[in-house]
Amino acid sequence: ALNENSAASPNERSSAIVVGSQWDVLDFGEIEKDLADEMTDDTIDKVLLCIDAVNNVKRLKLANCFSITGAGLEPLRGSTIIEQIDLSLVGEHENPDISLFPPIFCDRVLPILDSIIEMEGCALKHIQFPYLWRCVPSTESDFHAFCRRYNQMWRDREEIRCLGCNSRLPAGGNQWIETGTYRYGTQRHTCYDCLKHYCYGCVIGREGESMLSSCDTCKRDYCTDCSKMRVCRCCGGRNCNDCYKNQCHKCDEKICSNCVEEHEKCYQCEECYGVFCSGCSDSSREYRTRLHTFVRNCVECHDRCCDDCRFRRFQSGQHNCAECIKTIVPLMMDEYRLLHQEMEQLKVENKELRSRN
Repeated sequence: ALNENSAASPNERSSAIVVGSQWDVLDFGEIEKDLADEMTDDTIDKVLLCIDAVNNVKRLKLANCFSITGAGLEPLRGSTIIEQIDLSLVGEHENPDISLFPPIFCDRVLPILDSIIEMEGCALKHIQFPYLWRCVPSTESDFHAFCRRYNQMWRDREEIRCLGCNSRLPAGGNQWIETGTYRYGTQRHTCYDCLKHYCYGCVIGREGESMLSSCDTCKRDYCTDCSKMRVCRCCGGRNCNDCYKNQCHKCDEKICSNCVEEHEKCYQCEECYGVFCSGCSDSSREYRTRLHTFVRNCVECHDRCCDDCRFRRFQSGQHNCAECIKTIVPLMMDEYRLLHQEMEQLKVENKELRSRN
């Protein structure tokens, strides 16, 4: 049996899909997205055979391979060295809930995975499944049955303990692959990057940062050494720092992509694309200054811009909506005050220069 935490688990990365004669990491996310999208099962099959993947590849990531059914993974059948298989078809720190429906099928992939977990000395530590397989939990599905077989494989191994507190894993009634409704079909207790194992109760530092956390965006678990987690300013969800694409234009707090797309307690300007959290979008007059601009829909012209963009367009004569002009009056007054202050300061400086001469 294999003791997962007894061996070193380096943060293996490759700068390209092919790096000399080293084939331990095969990551299709390292090539152009359009090229990966053109990969077929036949292409994948030939690549895996060419590099003798069953005896060489430890990590396989099929990012952007949207045209495969999974049949091309046949050369991996019976591998005893592969440690990680990412079938999510998206890259690191990307939302797996993609709009298209890739043709990767359970009936093509699961027999290959079964041949791997049935091998004596199986080294597999982490599987990332396609979102489409796990978005609707079903205890009657072939996928669910495989998850149970995978969990049994872990139970047959030597006891695994948390590297932080030495408690036995999995903890808290969890499974290695979740079979309940919460995060159904996702790998637990394992960092996606370094593949080390932790419980979810271990914390470090004065702020009590969790050693292992689940990201609400990419649906992966990361230890704090591999990826820091930040709380979304709007929804309070925890996400990898690298998963955040937006931050509040005023307070610089992180806002997750889901909140921006769904306009959940935040607002996005359709012109400058600046995002404002609800806390920085207070519309009361006493806060409406250049430092507290906000975004809203105009009831007249249906314009959805921040006040700064409206103000700039008004100054250049490109915006004449009366309702919009009402919203930027505080900015116009603020602009006048700033100009007045600058003029007064210039007068003071001019007077000081004269007194010196």
